[in-house]
Amino acid sequence: MKINYTAILLSILLFILFSSFNFKSSASFQDEPAGKNNRKAKVLKICVISDLNSSYGSTSYSDDVKAVISQLDLIKPDIILCAGDMVAGQKASLSEENINAMWDSFKTTVLDPVRKLNIPFGFTVGNHDASPTYLTDRKLSQKFWKDNIEATGLDFVDSSHYPFYYSYIKNNVFFISWDAAGAKIDPEVYDWMKKQLNEKLAKKASLRILIGHLPLYAIVDSKNKAGEVNSDPEAALSFFNKNGIDLYISGHQHAFYPAVKDGIRFLNAGCIGDGPRKLIGNTTEAVKTYTLIEVPKRKPEKFSYKTYIPNTKAEIDLKSLPDSIIGFNGISIKEKY
Repeated sequence: MKINYTAILLSILLFILFSSFNFKSSASFQDEPAGKNNRKAKVLKICVISDLNSSYGSTSYSDDVKAVISQLDLIKPDIILCAGDMVAGQKASLSEENINAMWDSFKTTVLDPVRKLNIPFGFTVGNHDASPTYLTDRKLSQKFWKDNIEATGLDFVDSSHYPFYYSYIKNNVFFISWDAAGAKIDPEVYDWMKKQLNEKLAKKASLRILIGHLPLYAIVDSKNKAGEVNSDPEAALSFFNKNGIDLYISGHQHAFYPAVKDGIRFLNAGCIGDGPRKLIGNTTEAVKTYTLIEVPKRKPEKFSYKTYIPNTKAEIDLKSLPDSIIGFNGISIKEKY
Protein backbone atom coordinates (compact mmCIF):
# COMPACT_ATOMS: atom_id res chain seq x y z
CA MET A 1 0.00 0.00 0.00
CA LYS A 2 1.32 3.39 -0.97
CA ILE A 3 1.60 5.79 1.95
CA ASN A 4 0.63 9.40 1.24
CA TYR A 5 3.35 11.18 3.19
CA THR A 6 2.16 14.57 1.99
CA ALA A 7 -1.32 14.04 3.50
CA ILE A 8 0.15 12.76 6.79
CA LEU A 9 2.50 15.74 7.03
CA LEU A 10 -0.34 18.14 6.29
CA SER A 11 -2.48 16.50 9.00
CA ILE A 12 0.31 16.80 11.55
CA LEU A 13 0.82 20.46 10.72
CA LEU A 14 -2.91 21.16 11.04
CA PHE A 15 -3.04 19.32 14.38
CA ILE A 16 -0.11 21.35 15.75
CA LEU A 17 -1.65 24.59 14.51
CA PHE A 18 -5.07 23.77 16.02
CA SER A 19 -3.53 22.71 19.36
CA SER A 20 -1.49 25.90 19.52
CA PHE A 21 -4.62 27.99 18.91
CA ASN A 22 -6.55 26.18 21.62
CA PHE A 23 -3.70 26.47 24.10
CA LYS A 24 -3.42 30.21 23.56
CA SER A 25 -7.16 30.67 23.87
CA SER A 26 -7.25 28.60 27.06
CA ALA A 27 -4.29 30.44 28.58
CA SER A 28 -5.86 33.78 27.77
CA PHE A 29 -9.09 32.73 29.47
CA GLN A 30 -7.21 31.46 32.52
CA ASP A 31 -5.27 34.70 32.85
CA GLU A 32 -8.28 36.96 32.35
CA PRO A 33 -9.59 37.00 35.94
CA ALA A 34 -6.35 38.61 37.12
CA GLY A 35 -6.23 40.97 34.17
CA LYS A 36 -7.19 44.63 34.13
CA ASN A 37 -10.18 44.28 31.83
CA ASN A 38 -11.85 41.56 33.86
CA ARG A 39 -11.93 43.68 37.03
CA LYS A 40 -14.99 45.38 35.56
CA ALA A 41 -16.84 42.07 35.49
CA LYS A 42 -16.71 41.19 39.18
CA VAL A 43 -18.44 42.56 42.24
CA LEU A 44 -16.89 45.86 43.29
CA LYS A 45 -15.86 45.73 46.96
CA ILE A 46 -15.53 49.09 48.70
CA CYS A 47 -14.04 49.40 52.18
CA VAL A 48 -15.33 52.46 54.05
CA ILE A 49 -13.37 53.82 57.01
CA SER A 50 -13.75 57.13 58.82
CA ASP A 51 -12.58 59.29 61.71
CA LEU A 52 -9.21 57.71 62.34
CA ASN A 53 -7.83 60.44 64.59
CA SER A 54 -7.11 60.40 68.31
CA SER A 55 -6.89 63.43 70.64
CA TYR A 56 -5.83 66.88 69.37
CA GLY A 57 -2.29 66.86 68.04
CA SER A 58 -1.82 63.12 68.43
CA THR A 59 0.66 61.43 66.11
CA SER A 60 -0.38 57.92 67.14
CA TYR A 61 -3.29 55.77 66.03
CA SER A 62 -5.41 53.31 67.99
CA ASP A 63 -4.96 49.56 67.75
CA ASP A 64 -8.32 49.44 65.94
CA VAL A 65 -7.01 51.62 63.11
CA LYS A 66 -3.92 49.44 62.83
CA ALA A 67 -6.05 46.29 62.91
CA VAL A 68 -8.24 47.40 60.01
CA ILE A 69 -5.24 48.41 57.93
CA SER A 70 -3.50 45.10 58.67
CA GLN A 71 -6.63 43.17 57.61
CA LEU A 72 -6.86 44.81 54.19
CA ASP A 73 -4.71 42.11 52.62
CA LEU A 74 -7.35 39.57 53.65
CA ILE A 75 -10.38 41.78 52.94
CA LYS A 76 -9.01 42.59 49.48
CA PRO A 77 -11.16 45.63 48.69
CA ASP A 78 -11.04 47.12 45.20
CA ILE A 79 -11.00 50.64 46.64
CA ILE A 80 -10.92 52.30 50.06
CA LEU A 81 -13.03 55.35 50.89
CA CYS A 82 -12.15 57.41 53.95
CA ALA A 83 -14.84 59.84 55.13
CA GLY A 84 -12.42 62.27 56.75
CA ASP A 85 -10.63 63.14 60.00
CA MET A 86 -7.41 61.37 59.19
CA VAL A 87 -5.38 63.58 61.55
CA ALA A 88 -6.18 65.43 64.76
CA GLY A 89 -5.96 69.10 63.85
CA GLN A 90 -8.40 71.99 64.36
CA LYS A 91 -6.62 73.45 67.37
CA ALA A 92 -5.01 76.91 67.28
CA SER A 93 -2.11 75.95 69.54
CA LEU A 94 -0.80 73.35 67.06
CA SER A 95 2.28 74.49 65.16
CA GLU A 96 3.04 73.68 61.54
CA GLU A 97 5.63 71.23 62.82
CA ASN A 98 2.95 69.48 64.91
CA ILE A 99 0.54 69.29 61.98
CA ASN A 100 3.17 67.99 59.57
CA ALA A 101 4.17 65.35 62.12
CA MET A 102 0.56 64.14 62.23
CA TRP A 103 0.41 63.83 58.46
CA ASP A 104 3.75 62.00 58.45
CA SER A 105 2.33 59.52 60.95
CA PHE A 106 -0.81 59.06 58.84
CA LYS A 107 1.37 58.32 55.83
CA THR A 108 3.40 55.73 57.72
CA THR A 109 0.45 54.08 59.49
CA VAL A 110 -2.22 54.18 56.79
CA LEU A 111 -1.31 55.48 53.35
CA ASP A 112 1.98 53.62 52.82
CA PRO A 113 0.58 50.17 53.75
CA VAL A 114 -2.45 50.77 51.51
CA ARG A 115 -0.20 51.80 48.65
CA LYS A 116 1.92 48.66 49.03
CA LEU A 117 -1.24 46.64 48.49
CA ASN A 118 -2.05 48.65 45.33
CA ILE A 119 -5.48 49.59 46.63
CA PRO A 120 -6.81 52.99 45.45
CA PHE A 121 -7.46 55.37 48.35
CA GLY A 122 -10.32 57.82 47.93
CA PHE A 123 -10.85 60.32 50.73
CA THR A 124 -12.60 63.49 51.76
CA VAL A 125 -11.17 66.07 54.14
CA GLY A 126 -12.69 66.35 57.61
CA ASN A 127 -12.93 69.21 60.09
CA HIS A 128 -9.82 67.93 61.90
CA ASP A 129 -7.95 67.74 58.57
CA ALA A 130 -8.91 70.97 56.88
CA SER A 131 -11.55 73.00 58.69
CA PRO A 132 -12.63 76.03 56.61
CA THR A 133 -11.74 78.35 59.52
CA TYR A 134 -8.29 76.84 60.15
CA LEU A 135 -6.24 78.12 57.25
CA THR A 136 -2.95 76.56 58.34
CA ASP A 137 -4.63 73.17 58.59
CA ARG A 138 -6.03 73.57 55.08
CA LYS A 139 -2.71 74.73 53.66
CA LEU A 140 -0.76 71.81 55.10
CA SER A 141 -3.48 69.30 54.22
CA GLN A 142 -3.42 70.51 50.63
CA LYS A 143 0.38 70.24 50.51
CA PHE A 144 0.38 66.73 51.93
CA TRP A 145 -2.17 65.42 49.46
CA LYS A 146 -0.58 67.11 46.47
CA ASP A 147 2.78 65.65 47.46
CA ASN A 148 1.16 62.21 47.74
CA ILE A 149 -1.30 62.31 44.85
CA GLU A 150 0.29 59.29 43.16
CA ALA A 151 -0.01 57.28 46.38
CA THR A 152 -3.81 57.49 46.15
CA GLY A 153 -3.76 55.29 43.03
CA LEU A 154 -6.97 56.94 41.86
CA ASP A 155 -8.16 57.16 38.26
CA PHE A 156 -9.02 60.86 38.33
CA VAL A 157 -11.71 62.38 36.16
CA ASP A 158 -11.16 65.94 37.43
CA SER A 159 -8.47 66.81 39.97
CA SER A 160 -8.34 70.56 39.33
CA HIS A 161 -9.62 71.30 42.88
CA TYR A 162 -7.92 68.34 44.57
CA PRO A 163 -7.77 67.54 47.46
CA PHE A 164 -10.82 69.53 48.56
CA TYR A 165 -13.20 68.39 45.85
CA TYR A 166 -12.51 66.11 42.91
CA SER A 167 -13.87 63.14 40.94
CA TYR A 168 -12.58 59.70 40.02
CA ILE A 169 -13.87 56.43 38.62
CA LYS A 170 -13.50 52.74 39.46
CA ASN A 171 -15.13 49.83 37.66
CA ASN A 172 -17.70 52.15 36.07
CA VAL A 173 -18.69 53.63 39.44
CA PHE A 174 -18.37 57.42 39.46
CA PHE A 175 -17.07 58.91 42.72
CA ILE A 176 -17.07 62.51 43.91
CA SER A 177 -15.36 63.80 47.05
CA TRP A 178 -16.73 67.20 48.04
CA ASP A 179 -15.54 69.72 50.61
CA ALA A 180 -17.85 69.08 53.57
CA ALA A 181 -15.25 69.79 56.26
CA GLY A 182 -17.64 72.55 57.38
CA ALA A 183 -21.41 72.89 57.49
CA LYS A 184 -21.72 75.15 54.45
CA ILE A 185 -21.09 73.89 50.92
CA ASP A 186 -19.81 76.70 48.73
CA PRO A 187 -21.88 77.50 45.60
CA GLU A 188 -18.86 76.94 43.34
CA VAL A 189 -18.66 73.35 44.63
CA TYR A 190 -22.28 72.74 43.63
CA ASP A 191 -21.65 74.33 40.22
CA TRP A 192 -18.64 72.11 39.65
CA MET A 193 -20.50 69.00 40.78
CA LYS A 194 -23.42 69.71 38.49
CA LYS A 195 -21.09 69.86 35.49
CA GLN A 196 -19.35 66.66 36.58
CA LEU A 197 -22.56 64.71 37.09
CA ASN A 198 -23.95 65.76 33.74
CA GLU A 199 -20.94 64.58 31.77
CA LYS A 200 -21.36 61.39 29.73
CA LEU A 201 -18.95 59.45 31.94
CA ALA A 202 -21.06 60.13 35.04
CA LYS A 203 -24.39 59.58 33.31
CA LYS A 204 -23.28 56.22 31.89
CA ALA A 205 -21.79 55.08 35.20
CA SER A 206 -23.51 52.23 37.03
CA LEU A 207 -23.56 54.28 40.26
CA ARG A 208 -22.72 57.80 41.41
CA ILE A 209 -21.31 57.91 44.93
CA LEU A 210 -20.61 61.11 46.84
CA ILE A 211 -18.37 61.19 49.91
CA GLY A 212 -18.10 64.08 52.37
CA HIS A 213 -17.31 64.48 56.06
CA LEU A 214 -20.36 66.19 57.58
CA PRO A 215 -23.69 64.39 57.14
CA LEU A 216 -26.96 65.98 56.09
CA TYR A 217 -28.83 64.98 59.25
CA ALA A 218 -27.84 64.58 62.91
CA ILE A 219 -27.89 61.04 64.31
CA VAL A 220 -25.93 61.34 67.61
CA ASP A 221 -26.61 63.46 70.70
CA SER A 222 -23.32 65.35 70.82
CA LYS A 223 -23.61 66.43 67.17
CA ASN A 224 -27.33 67.18 67.27
CA LYS A 225 -26.92 70.90 66.64
CA ALA A 226 -26.15 73.47 63.97
CA GLY A 227 -22.59 73.50 62.70
CA GLU A 228 -22.19 69.73 63.05
CA VAL A 229 -24.29 68.84 59.98
CA ASN A 230 -24.96 70.31 56.55
CA SER A 231 -26.38 73.84 56.91
CA ASP A 232 -29.08 73.26 54.27
CA PRO A 233 -29.85 69.53 54.07
CA GLU A 234 -33.02 69.92 52.03
CA ALA A 235 -31.18 71.85 49.33
CA ALA A 236 -28.48 69.19 49.31
CA LEU A 237 -31.06 66.39 49.10
CA SER A 238 -32.80 68.15 46.22
CA PHE A 239 -29.46 68.52 44.42
CA PHE A 240 -28.70 64.83 44.92
CA ASN A 241 -32.03 63.86 43.38
CA LYS A 242 -31.80 66.22 40.42
CA ASN A 243 -28.26 65.17 39.56
CA GLY A 244 -28.38 61.42 40.04
CA ILE A 245 -26.49 60.81 43.29
CA ASP A 246 -27.19 57.25 44.45
CA LEU A 247 -25.31 57.17 47.76
CA TYR A 248 -23.90 59.75 50.16
CA ILE A 249 -21.18 58.51 52.52
CA SER A 250 -20.34 60.71 55.51
CA GLY A 251 -18.39 60.58 58.77
CA HIS A 252 -18.12 62.99 61.72
CA GLN A 253 -20.91 61.42 63.79
CA HIS A 254 -18.76 58.43 64.86
CA ALA A 255 -21.75 56.10 64.49
CA PHE A 256 -22.81 53.62 61.84
CA TYR A 257 -26.32 54.07 60.49
CA PRO A 258 -27.59 53.23 56.98
CA ALA A 259 -30.56 55.37 55.99
CA VAL A 260 -32.68 56.26 52.98
CA LYS A 261 -34.61 59.41 52.15
CA ASP A 262 -36.39 60.41 48.94
CA GLY A 263 -34.74 57.51 47.14
CA ILE A 264 -31.20 58.51 48.14
CA ARG A 265 -29.21 56.08 50.27
CA PHE A 266 -27.07 57.42 53.11
CA LEU A 267 -24.22 55.66 54.86
CA ASN A 268 -23.26 57.28 58.15
CA ALA A 269 -19.88 55.66 58.73
CA GLY A 270 -18.69 54.70 62.18
CA CYS A 271 -15.26 55.67 63.46
CA ILE A 272 -12.20 53.45 63.84
CA GLY A 273 -10.31 56.09 65.82
CA ASP A 274 -11.26 57.48 69.22
CA GLY A 275 -14.75 58.30 70.48
CA PRO A 276 -17.63 56.21 69.12
CA ARG A 277 -20.94 57.90 69.96
CA LYS A 278 -24.41 56.59 70.84
CA LEU A 279 -27.24 57.16 68.41
CA ILE A 280 -29.91 59.64 69.49
CA GLY A 281 -32.34 57.91 71.81
CA ASN A 282 -30.31 54.70 71.87
CA THR A 283 -29.18 53.15 75.16
CA THR A 284 -26.79 50.66 73.57
CA GLU A 285 -23.10 51.42 73.93
CA ALA A 286 -21.56 52.64 70.69
CA VAL A 287 -18.79 50.64 69.01
CA LYS A 288 -16.14 51.34 66.42
CA THR A 289 -16.94 50.05 62.94
CA TYR A 290 -15.84 49.84 59.32
CA THR A 291 -18.10 48.92 56.41
CA LEU A 292 -17.75 46.83 53.28
CA ILE A 293 -19.99 47.73 50.36
CA GLU A 294 -20.48 45.16 47.61
CA VAL A 295 -21.70 46.45 44.26
CA PRO A 296 -22.88 43.71 41.86
CA LYS A 297 -22.33 44.29 38.17
CA ARG A 298 -25.76 43.28 36.89
CA LYS A 299 -27.84 45.24 39.42
CA PRO A 300 -25.46 47.81 40.92
CA GLU A 301 -28.34 49.67 42.57
CA LYS A 302 -28.77 46.59 44.79
CA PHE A 303 -25.45 47.20 46.54
CA SER A 304 -25.29 45.92 50.11
CA TYR A 305 -23.46 46.69 53.36
CA LYS A 306 -21.62 44.51 55.84
CA THR A 307 -20.33 46.39 58.86
CA TYR A 308 -17.77 45.00 61.29
CA ILE A 309 -16.16 45.80 64.62
CA PRO A 310 -12.35 46.14 64.28
CA ASN A 311 -10.17 43.51 65.95
CA THR A 312 -13.07 41.05 65.90
CA LYS A 313 -15.09 39.08 63.36
CA ALA A 314 -18.32 40.49 64.77
CA GLU A 315 -20.75 41.91 62.23
CA ILE A 316 -23.27 44.59 63.18
CA ASP A 317 -26.81 43.24 63.13
CA LEU A 318 -28.89 45.86 61.32
CA LYS A 319 -31.92 44.75 63.35
CA SER A 320 -30.17 46.12 66.42
CA LEU A 321 -30.34 49.65 65.02
CA PRO A 322 -33.41 51.87 65.58
CA ASP A 323 -35.90 52.10 62.72
CA SER A 324 -35.56 55.88 62.69
CA ILE A 325 -33.61 58.68 64.34
CA ILE A 326 -35.07 62.14 64.87
CA GLY A 327 -32.48 64.90 64.94
CA PHE A 328 -32.96 68.64 65.29
CA ASN A 329 -32.83 69.12 61.51
CA GLY A 330 -34.67 66.09 60.21
CA ILE A 331 -35.42 62.42 60.45
CA SER A 332 -33.22 59.54 59.30
CA ILE A 333 -35.07 56.33 58.45
CA LYS A 334 -33.17 53.05 58.53
CA GLU A 335 -32.82 51.35 55.19
CA LYS A 336 -34.77 48.10 54.89
CA TYR A 337 -32.92 45.04 53.63
